[in-house]
Amino acid sequence: MTEPKVLAIIQARMSSSRLPGKVLRDLGGKPMLERVISRVSRARHINGLVVATTVDSTDDPIADFCAQHGTPVFRGSLYDVLDRYYQCALQNGADVIVRITADCPLIDPQEIDRVIAAFLEGDCDFAANRLPPPQKRTSPIGMDTEVCSFAALEQAWQNAAEKFEREHVMPYLYDTPGRFRVRVVETAPDMGNLRFTVDTEEDLQVARAIYAAFGNDDKFSLDEMLRLSAQNPQWQHSLVGVQHKSFLDVDERAAAQAQEPAPAPIAVAKDETPISAGLKNANSSTEISGAQSSPRCPLCGARHAKVLEKVSSFGFSVPYYHCKACGFVFQDAAVSKAADPAFYAETYRKLYQATEEPTPKDLRQQSLRAENQVRFLRSCSVNALGRVLDIGASSGRMLLALREAYQAESVGVEPGNAYRALAEAEGLRMFPSLESLLASQPQPFDLVSLMHVLEHFEDPLGSLRQIREKLLSPQGWLLLEVPNFYAHNSYELAHLSCFTPASLKEMLRKAGYRVVSLRKHGYPRSKLFPLFLNVLAVPLENPPEPMETRVERCVPIRRKLAMLWRKILSRLLPKSAWLPLEG
Repeated sequence: MTEPKVLAIIQARMSSSRLPGKVLRDLGGKPMLERVISRVSRARHINGLVVATTVDSTDDPIADFCAQHGTPVFRGSLYDVLDRYYQCALQNGADVIVRITADCPLIDPQEIDRVIAAFLEGDCDFAANRLPPPQKRTSPIGMDTEVCSFAALEQAWQNAAEKFEREHVMPYLYDTPGRFRVRVVETAPDMGNLRFTVDTEEDLQVARAIYAAFGNDDKFSLDEMLRLSAQNPQWQHSLVGVQHKSFLDVDERAAAQAQEPAPAPIAVAKDETPISAGLKNANSSTEISGAQSSPRCPLCGARHAKVLEKVSSFGFSVPYYHCKACGFVFQDAAVSKAADPAFYAETYRKLYQATEEPTPKDLRQQSLRAENQVRFLRSCSVNALGRVLDIGASSGRMLLALREAYQAESVGVEPGNAYRALAEAEGLRMFPSLESLLASQPQPFDLVSLMHVLEHFEDPLGSLRQIREKLLSPQGWLLLEVPNFYAHNSYELAHLSCFTPASLKEMLRKAGYRVVSLRKHGYPRSKLFPLFLNVLAVPLENPPEPMETRVERCVPIRRKLAMLWRKILSRLLPKSAWLPLEG
């Protein structure tokens, strides 16, 4: 029989409500989180360990710490910790999950093993060494260990709806008698009155005193600590007034964040979706999505998707879903960092090229792409353009090429301040957002271009419809390019959708366009691989509504075969496979 994978998941975040930043505070010469990892890793029954922090930028120091120390890290929801645990367990293939919190730097490995052993004996779905009141605690505060099966955690993830159930991870497994098989691992003698956790500054001072008494070595046992604590009664006396949080307590900042007014939407009819398409703060939206069995497909709208693949992108865990109804591959935008409104204005360039400022390599690629697009337009007999709009205009290289080729009035939308400033310095009219552009009540454009932009939209279908209805002339052209899922890596933090030739044409058809030309090419990156899908389309005057989505079959296997072929050719013909971008 295969040994089950017992995964310890240590939840940690910097934004503690009572002692902010505590998980990286100094404890005997090392960060507290390092102490927790060291002690938990000595539990014999554990064969995997991950630190589960959040996608919030305030937790970047935790991710950096883990990277520096070679500790696996998973980043998920800030307040929906149940979703964070489930996604982490799913990604790591856990059979048994051990929940530990990063505010327990005195936790005993033998105590962890005792609870895991009780769980592994069978006949239970959940085991713990304490349950909240009215159940009586017999283990010291700070030794808390909860263990459950992946199947039980998945049921909780699918069904838990109360805020406390999602923030505290495990209550759904024990708050209703009879729902799951629960085993409580009691401690004798009763030590439930003792406190060895770190929630407050007073707790931290006691923890430092304990570590100092052991020469700042973290290999002491619970029995040794109990004997030392009995010799120093002032430690526990100093904590008498500290109240431990109830499992019903929730972080009110989550509710406050959810109540904050959203950015002003584009003025559209009730049944329309703004082009900025729900660029919500991921932290305030996961509470809804976490309770759903599956995210909604951006192409067909069905909730019938399964995780196709999980990747790590810029320190974030990024799951991609495959819609079983239509075949589309996508991220769940409700929890994606890339769906945060501030992402493209503040974070995108820093992640992808380590600076907000334009780089020579990026500018060269944009110039080559712009020249190539003008040649494509000419080949499609696009000979005259009066007004052009480039969404995601970046440095304005595409607009400059169109202005030179067609003497067109050129307008761009670019959220990145440095890139927008560069375009404005070239005399281009630029807007920081589509909302600000629409607020200016622009005349229709003869051409709207989106160069490697559509894959970033939370609602690409709604965005294409909005462009057709509000920005594009009825006789105008839509020009776009996206990565080709059957040749390009495609999996990146900022790529919310993965397009194949079939799914891109279907997206355009459903949005009310007729494809004039679709080409697959690799310029300027490759002579061999069709990395990009380049489309020229025209709007339909009376698009049919509603319409069924055409199904694309065998997407996962076609993707695997394509990437295998790419790997083989890259090794056999490296000079043709990948072209240099530097000048």
